[in-house]
Amino acid sequence: MKKKKVMWLCNARFTSEKIRATGSWLQPLAEHLQQTGKVDVVNITIDNVAQIVHEQFEGIEQYVIPSPHKKHHGQVPSEKFCSLLSEIEQVVNPDLVHVWGSEGIWVSAYAKGAIKTKAFLDMQGILSSSYYYYYGGLSFTDLVKCVHFKELLMPWRSLWRKKKLFKLRGKVETDSIKHFKYISYQSEWVRRHLSFIVPDASFLPTKIMLRDSFYEAAAWTFKEDRENPVVFTTASGAVPYKGIQVLLKSIQLLKHKYPNIKLHIAGNMHIGNRLQDGFSIYIQNLIDDLSIRGNVVLLGSIDETQIIHELQNANVCVIPSFVETYCLAFAESMIVGTPTIASFAGAMPELARHGEECLFYNSIDFQMCASYIDDLIQNRDLAELLSVNGRNRRLRENNVRAVIETQLKNYEIMIGDENI
Repeated sequence: MKKKKVMWLCNARFTSEKIRATGSWLQPLAEHLQQTGKVDVVNITIDNVAQIVHEQFEGIEQYVIPSPHKKHHGQVPSEKFCSLLSEIEQVVNPDLVHVWGSEGIWVSAYAKGAIKTKAFLDMQGILSSSYYYYYGGLSFTDLVKCVHFKELLMPWRSLWRKKKLFKLRGKVETDSIKHFKYISYQSEWVRRHLSFIVPDASFLPTKIMLRDSFYEAAAWTFKEDRENPVVFTTASGAVPYKGIQVLLKSIQLLKHKYPNIKLHIAGNMHIGNRLQDGFSIYIQNLIDDLSIRGNVVLLGSIDETQIIHELQNANVCVIPSFVETYCLAFAESMIVGTPTIASFAGAMPELARHGEECLFYNSIDFQMCASYIDDLIQNRDLAELLSVNGRNRRLRENNVRAVIETQLKNYEIMIGDENI
């Protein structure tokens, strides 16, 4: 393919600092694409800046636009935002625009006509589908327990209102998706859900790039210490559909057999700080009610080096989410070789085979989850089987060269289509 210029619209600001936020695969993908000499990547992103910032990172041109006002819920762009985006597009003059994710402001800006260049959408999450799993198995009683002074004073902080907002955002997302002719997807689960929203779109499969550190990491080894097992998990935030409440119940069951068991949770749960909301308090109270306060370690937001360290030192990793369109944390755990247990939800069954590369359980079945954790602590043969097979699959399916070749091929198809 003759060298082309591709303008990215995404929420990741490329930086030399280790990545802690979501979308961690974007920067390494951009760097590898740029190094091929076949495309010039120009990254357009948002951040807390007073005015547009034009900068360079590892040979990649980057424009940073001031973050939209909160009243837009990060999704419906103002006229000023669209105008700034249009001005940058005219300066960049790209051959193709690559929109990363349907949940944010970029798809809405494209739908409003802020971008004139041919564009395609790379799906990340699907709000309109994930909405149904928002409560993560919480009962009505549990939902009531999530209501505290802040929720009474500011009703929009309640899970009921947050779910309603999720639904409204899903409608905006769905309306915006319909403006795209080409959509790339990371899982068959995503493609099948989209087929009901945009049946006439052209779908192109894509692959996920992991951060370089994960490819280079030493493989997990079995932990002989069965008296002090460590379970590792991640949560992108204090939201019920990530399933942390289910995993906590599993830990409570396992504590009878392993009094010193530890659950290490990476991510911003906001427990015990001024940002905590009703669900954070619910999780805090659940930990106390289950008498596992001394068994839970809140790691907060950690970088890739720390994640790898946690995975290498854990007996098992658990992914308890109720819905995932791909699940990067699952892929990272597998490529390090940490034996992984995951809920049978969303696209996660596409990443591994039960009993060979991981173990799957029903999202609300904390007893089965606990039983599988016990199996992997005790059964060295099973743990090492999952470890080796899981690592080999990720090294194959997330192979850097394959990811890059797939992306370049997709660019060539779309740039060559004069009907976009």
